[in-house]
Amino acid sequence: MQVLLAEPYYRREPPKSTGKELFHAGYLERFRPAGLSGEDVLATLTELTARVVAAELDRHGVTEVLASGGGVRNPVLMRRLGELTSASVGTIDALGVPSDAKEAYAFAVLGFLSWHGLPGAVPSVTGAREARILGSYTPGAGPLRLPAPAVGTPRHLRIQPEIRTGT
Repeated sequence: MQVLLAEPYYRREPPKSTGKELFHAGYLERFRPAGLSGEDVLATLTELTARVVAAELDRHGVTEVLASGGGVRNPVLMRRLGELTSASVGTIDALGVPSDAKEAYAFAVLGFLSWHGLPGAVPSVTGAREARILGSYTPGAGPLRLPAPAVGTPRHLRIQPEIRTGT
């Protein structure tokens, strides 16, 4: 575990982003002891994730986490996060937003921003060199008519509960 925790990437300052260019099967195999079962690998990676996330939460003074996505269905990960950090750990379900809907909401927000000429990637979040409008639109049978660019940047997102009618 200590060799995995020593990964220099974890100590970099945000904003930061990574993926399979660093963390891939070959990376894991470099550190995997011979004979370690698949179950033990998953348990180790779960503990690694909990420790790294908890350390970053505490390092940055985070007091509350509302998690979402598939990780919230991992009871070991959620329990360990709660044990390892001083932050309160819950899920976005507490706000009435289903944890599994994170990507749908994110794409809706990104689509809204793009449609109104607002950047969806900003340097302070992504580390990009400059703010960028994301995505592209393909018109149907007629020409594409975008609204005038928004005057200001939205600061709040309100999600209204679904209203069901009938039985």
